[in-house]
Amino acid sequence: MKLSFSTLGCPDWNLARIAERAKHYGFDGVELRIGGDKHIDPAMSADERAEVKGLFARAGLGIASVSGYTQFAGLDDAALDTQRGNLLRNIQLARDIGAPYVRTFIGEGDGGAVSPYGLQVLRQAGEQAAARGVMVLMETHDALSAGKKIKVLLDAVGGPGLGILWDMAHTVRAGETPEETYALLGSAIKHVHIKDADAGADYALCLPGEGALPMAGVAQVLARHGYEGYLSFEWEKMWIPDLAEPEVAFPSFVAYMRSL
Repeated sequence: MKLSFSTLGCPDWNLARIAERAKHYGFDGVELRIGGDKHIDPAMSADERAEVKGLFARAGLGIASVSGYTQFAGLDDAALDTQRGNLLRNIQLARDIGAPYVRTFIGEGDGGAVSPYGLQVLRQAGEQAAARGVMVLMETHDALSAGKKIKVLLDAVGGPGLGILWDMAHTVRAGETPEETYALLGSAIKHVHIKDADAGADYALCLPGEGALPMAGVAQVLARHGYEGYLSFEWEKMWIPDLAEPEVAFPSFVAYMRSL
């Protein structure tokens, strides 16, 4: 398994600093978030995309995934067409910078239900992603936080180019053990978000190994099944400014995970 971090955890760093610090701390790759003037955006020019790809390649780092923000639950056809356009632009961006995956949410709307047209949109997006050497990953999040719920959607969509991003905090909060989630989703899991949090009702984030989330259990389950992808540290500094600085959290994550 390989280690990466989401740039959600370093909102004030530019790409050059992200690459330099990732290499310095011993990460294998970086998950690049769409949004913010210091990260990546589908509006980037061809030259800018080539520069991003070259920056991480020169540092010997993989671009683990592109974190997009599209969603498809509870939307009418016009809104779904807008989301499809956004997802296709994200897919092209991932292809151009050398990322194998694009994250999408499904959302909270209508309890996570996706209309027949929405299923068609997702299926076609997966096909177009596959044609570009990219895969769209649906995250265990929002109304579909549980593995058993997102599996229903995955089975309904079918087709190539679609997989699962396992956010382990959400499946645990939904009442599943790591073993149960893996048994449900198995080889459809292509990328993993991992973090630690306390046992309180608000699941306040804490440094790796200091909380109650089964980070070690997730790593052990994945190792038993031969998972060779990334464990990507999701430190939500962008949304929670009072969290420890990335200069503290990122090396703490590497040290903890390597200790396992």
